Amino acid sequence: MPLPRILCLFALLTCTSLTAQEFSGGFRAGLNFISFDGDAEMGAIGGSDMTLEEFNRTTGFHVGATFAYAFTDLFGFKADLMYSQKGGEVLYTGPSYFFLYAPDGTAERIQGELQSERDALNSYIDIPVVAYYRLGPLELEGGLSMGLLVNSRASGSATYTANLDPQGRGLADLSYNYDYNYFDETIGRNAALEFSNTSAIANAPAVVNAYYNATDNRPLYRRLDFGLVGGVSYFLNNGLYLGARYQLGLTDVTRGENDQRLYSAPGGSEEIEYNTDDKDYNRVIQASVGFRF
Repeated sequence: MPLPRILCLFALLTCTSLTAQEFSGGFRAGLNFISFDGDAEMGAIGGSDMTLEEFNRTTGFHVGATFAYAFTDLFGFKADLMYSQKGGEVLYTGPSYFFLYAPDGTAERIQGELQSERDALNSYIDIPVVAYYRLGPLELEGGLSMGLLVNSRASGSATYTANLDPQGRGLADLSYNYDYNYFDETIGRNAALEFSNTSAIANAPAVVNAYYNATDNRPLYRRLDFGLVGGVSYFLNNGLYLGARYQLGLTDVTRGENDQRLYSAPGGSEEIEYNTDDKDYNRVIQASVGFRF
């Protein structure tokens, strides 16, 4: 092909590509189905190592603005600015401990059998950046995401049975609720939000904050979360779509130096231990409805 024709063809393709470029904006909102994926606590029960911790899925939500830049009719990039909740339900059943704090702040360590349910809900400002490809009404996407933790709470309850004081004397059962704020700085007795009026155990808490059993008030969950994103959207018309995404967290979201180990064997160490080597990652499935202008 002669050079002038090649240049004309290149110019035509370039102009066509440029005219196909288009910037658009919109919004999306929906549910998050969230869980942690990590190292569960183990303990020696009856001479065998057993898994004492379980991670289950719970729900949150996401909402925010989305921006798209189309290079062609089929291919482009998208970036979102989202408020998105992550976390999960954490169950524990096994030997553990708790502290009873006297009014003067002194603590007595009690050994018992713990059944605990904790629902952690961490709120992030999420920024996913993905490339997309259109196949008719379907839009496939994949890329990276970064999240900044802006709120970190948990709720749930704990019940201790078969309790023994440091002298080996039996104590009544004890139950209290969690109302955790991981950005709170209160530790020890001051982290007991309410004390029980009905418990047979003196100074028994009724509602506790995140660091009732702690000597360190650094937030348990890290501020930044990085991960991979993949998903698909189905466009009902030119603007309205239904979407599904999966976020695979790549960052260990818990600080090992403040991730207290719950397992405590009777007659074992009296010191607070930490899961310094454990890794916990966010796993999120999103179901969305959105509109692109």
